[in-house]
This record gives sequence, C-alpha cells and structure tokens, in this order.
Amino acid sequence: MQIDPRIKSRPLYDPVVIRPKAKKHLFIGAGAELDALKASLPQDQCIRIDGGPDGLTAQFRAELEAVFETLPLASAVYVSGSEGFMWDIRNLALAAGLADEQVQMCEPTSKERRLFCTHCYEITEGVTHSPQTCSACGRLLLVRDHYSKLHGAYVGVQINAEDPADIPETEELV
Repeated sequence: MQIDPRIKSRPLYDPVVIRPKAKKHLFIGAGAELDALKASLPQDQCIRIDGGPDGLTAQFRAELEAVFETLPLASAVYVSGSEGFMWDIRNLALAAGLADEQVQMCEPTSKERRLFCTHCYEITEGVTHSPQTCSACGRLLLVRDHYSKLHGAYVGVQINAEDPADIPETEELV
C-alpha cells in the first residue's frame, strides 16, 4: 500500500531532541531510543515511566496523571512505543495542561495501527493489513491514511458496502 502524499492528517515524527532548558525530563515508554536520550542527562532531572506490555491501563493512567501534576512548568516529555500508545500519552499530557510542543514522540516502534471504525465508533488494535474486519461490528474496513489525533487511530470505512461478497485483496500497511 502506497502512502498518498495528499493525505495531510497522517502523523509525521521528527527526530527527538533533548530540550536543554527543560527543568525536568519525563521519559515514557520502553526502548533503546529513550535509554540513549536519558543517558545524556543528569539523573536528578529525569523521570522514567515504563508503560509495560498492557499499554495505557487505568493504573498507569492514574500514575501518569499524578506525575503530570507535579511537573514544573518548564518540563519536556519524550514518548516511545506503539503509535496508539504514544498518542494516548500525548492526549493525557495535553489534558493535564502541558503544551503540544512539550511532548515529543519517537518514531513508532511497530507498524501496527489502531483503527477507528466510522460505523460503530469502536477501536480495533494491532492492525497490520487493509482491509481489516472491525472487531466490534464485523464490517470489512478499508484502512485510510486519515488519522484522528483524538482517538490516536486511523480511520476505517466499509469497503464492500454495495456487495458484501466483494472481498478485495489484502495489502500490508506501511
């Protein structure tokens, strides 16, 4: 599947740069990217939170909300992980009062996508191919490059609404 350059909502990830003037640096996620960034800073300026394999659980969300409340105004947040996980963290940080420019996201650690069904409004996780069957309503969805920052998900629309027997060839997402 080719990336359509006309699609403006697909997120782009700039290289993460340590903000030298930040009073606190918060690293969220797991991976070598964050270890390398953290190694260049004094330990008393760093907080590292490992999201673990289950993503943004209720307990992890509560822990993050508590940490965000204690951050000084001049803080920087660096996030690594799956795309959906990173956007969940970003949205949580913005809800806690951080500015968008305070949150930097690494390149996603996998090609898996989160898919938002435009028909039943449910989320399907771990999508790697298009079309994809919605985990809630069972419709066969075309995975679009349109991205919803609110849901941290790509938009899926039913691909065979006129003829449910018409099942197109599956393509791997890039």
